[in-house]
Amino acid sequence: MPHSIVEQAQSSVHRIHQLIHSVFTDQQGDGAANLDALLALLADDFQMVTTGAALVGREQVQQLFRGGLGQRPGLQITVGELRCVWQEGQSAAIRYKETHRMGQVETSRLSLAIIRVQADSVQWLYLHETACP
Repeated sequence: MPHSIVEQAQSSVHRIHQLIHSVFTDQQGDGAANLDALLALLADDFQMVTTGAALVGREQVQQLFRGGLGQRPGLQITVGELRCVWQEGQSAAIRYKETHRMGQVETSRLSLAIIRVQADSVQWLYLHETACP
């Protein structure tokens, strides 16, 4: 298990995307159960900027995932190029590249997540996504 703040934050990037994949694909029939684990990673005041430049809060993200449950069965998600760009106290900002593939269609985004780590628990505070051309 990762121990440093940065290692735990980076590990949570992989974990949250495993959960997102499970929710959207529902391959094992565990998407609904994993939805609760996914939402538990988001702080109550979580906010994100989408690739379309919309600012959304935790409630809108929750609605997105609930509505998307099992709706993308062929989805593949890869995450790479993780890098800590800032760390102070119990928080870190992790930049990463996320790629979604559905059949022959592939889209990528660069993302920056601000993640707080406390007593081996992780909460995402903020996420900013930028679409890659």
